[in-house]
Amino acid sequence: MCAAAQPADPQLDQARALMAANQPQAAYALLEPAEPARAVDPRYSYLLGIAALDAGHVTRAIFALERVVAIDPDHNLARAELARAYLAAGEPANARSELRTARRGQMPPEAAAAIDRVLGAIDMEPMEATTGIWRGYLEGVVGHDSNVNSATAAGQFALPAFGGIVFNLDRENRQRGDAFAGLGAGVGLRLPLTPSWELEASVNARNNAHRHADAQDNRSLDGSVGAAYTTGPSRFSAAVQATQYDIDQQRYRRAAGLTAQWQYTLDKQSQLSVFTQYSRLDYAQDSARNADRTVFGAGYARAFNDGQQVAYGSVYRAEEKTRSSGVDNYGHRALGVRLGAEATAGPRTVAFAALQYERRRYGGTEPFFDASREDRQFDATAGVHFTPAPQWRISPQLSFARAESNVVLYDYRRVIWQVAVRREFN
Repeated sequence: MCAAAQPADPQLDQARALMAANQPQAAYALLEPAEPARAVDPRYSYLLGIAALDAGHVTRAIFALERVVAIDPDHNLARAELARAYLAAGEPANARSELRTARRGQMPPEAAAAIDRVLGAIDMEPMEATTGIWRGYLEGVVGHDSNVNSATAAGQFALPAFGGIVFNLDRENRQRGDAFAGLGAGVGLRLPLTPSWELEASVNARNNAHRHADAQDNRSLDGSVGAAYTTGPSRFSAAVQATQYDIDQQRYRRAAGLTAQWQYTLDKQSQLSVFTQYSRLDYAQDSARNADRTVFGAGYARAFNDGQQVAYGSVYRAEEKTRSSGVDNYGHRALGVRLGAEATAGPRTVAFAALQYERRRYGGTEPFFDASREDRQFDATAGVHFTPAPQWRISPQLSFARAESNVVLYDYRRVIWQVAVRREFN
């Protein structure tokens, strides 16, 4: 891989200079903040992987180098470096597989000879059990929510089912704004079984508390266990998922189900995906709302300017079908679209933005309103990820939601600003 044949890239040139000066930690600190935006660039991920490995961040090195060989299967030097990372992680079987694949390809004679020596050393070592790769995080957040209960701002409205009588909505049930703070933590495990198969598992917990609106305090716990299979440019994954969501110290909703996804790397700059999800929803305080939810969709992502910018989008169809009869007004069908983008704004800064639109049509007639409910919801988010040091991230962001409904109870606006501080571990 000849660096001189590539377009000028000041960030990569600076990182190469640091590596040549035997400063891998400095090179890693320079490159790591740009990972969300430049991950699909094999030149970037290759250099990031080498810097991470030489700086002792073995797990991050494996992730980066695995991306390179997934995008460019003929990148034999990346395979050799990936094997070195597998060895550092105590995975000689995976290292052997990558080295043998790399050895069959084209590479400089000195590199081929080095691989032969390493293969010989590995073959003399006893086989060891495959070890797992884990990542974790801790996160704190503070902010303000203009509508903590996602409620209408209307204090009065007419009830058609009662001849148009005017109903006064209690102040506690109208739109309320409040400050909030939250804590979150999570851990994920990836256990390679073969060069193509791996097991994946994760668990996340979060708790949010409000300054005055105590009844809206909430907490969530979710977990998943699944498997993934990679062959050439395709990656297939499936998982079992479960979530519990509590409000005001009481169980509100549980969800359990399955997810599946196919990702296909079209070229070095773009990726296609198809996904589906099934969830069984159970509401603790209102069993009539219990439903089965299904989602089908497709997405596309593309990188620009050597990975400095990434844009993505998806479309989906969803349906919630109630399990009880006579409450079709709780079920709905939805169509939605999501769009998003990220852009490197500096050596340690990535800006991001996302938009989502969803239209929902509910079954049956809404009690008291003599109408079948129809909602249109628009969500927008924008913010910045700032990385002051490796594995630390500060993320201020602003979110806006507008739900338009022909039933006034579900018509509202919401603005949330927040600042999150995250520490990652691996």
